[in-house]
Amino acid sequence: MFEQRLRGTALLLGLLLAAGCGGDADGEPATEGAAGEPPVSPEETAPVSPGDVDAELAARGEEIFQSRGCNACHSLGSGRLVGPDLQGVAQRREQGWIIAMIMNPDSMLQADETARGLFDEYMTPMADQNLSDDEANALYEFLRVEGSE
Repeated sequence: MFEQRLRGTALLLGLLLAAGCGGDADGEPATEGAAGEPPVSPEETAPVSPGDVDAELAARGEEIFQSRGCNACHSLGSGRLVGPDLQGVAQRREQGWIIAMIMNPDSMLQADETARGLFDEYMTPMADQNLSDDEANALYEFLRVEGSE
């Protein structure tokens, strides 16, 4: 009996988090990119040079990670939350893919097999935070630094 209540509570919590973390007013994943843009593939995203780490940009990325609530769904080395643990993500995924996922998660869900696989595994769409290119690049730089430890 207790286990059934616990599972029901966990399911309800997951649904509430999903509603707050993306999708439309009905809780369904959005079917277009931001402002009705067509789906975007990682190849269409302007690349950012991986080169040396920009500590100032990474610090800004950390601020964005905290202020936008990314840490509510993602950890960095503490294991799975609502979404995947982002420890090592910059080593596992191409830079263009990460930037596209940050900037256009709804479009990526439509167009990218890996994004769909993550949705199938976590059953929660990533929230579209309507970030600028500069903010997405700052988050990527933060993930390069913090996600590689």
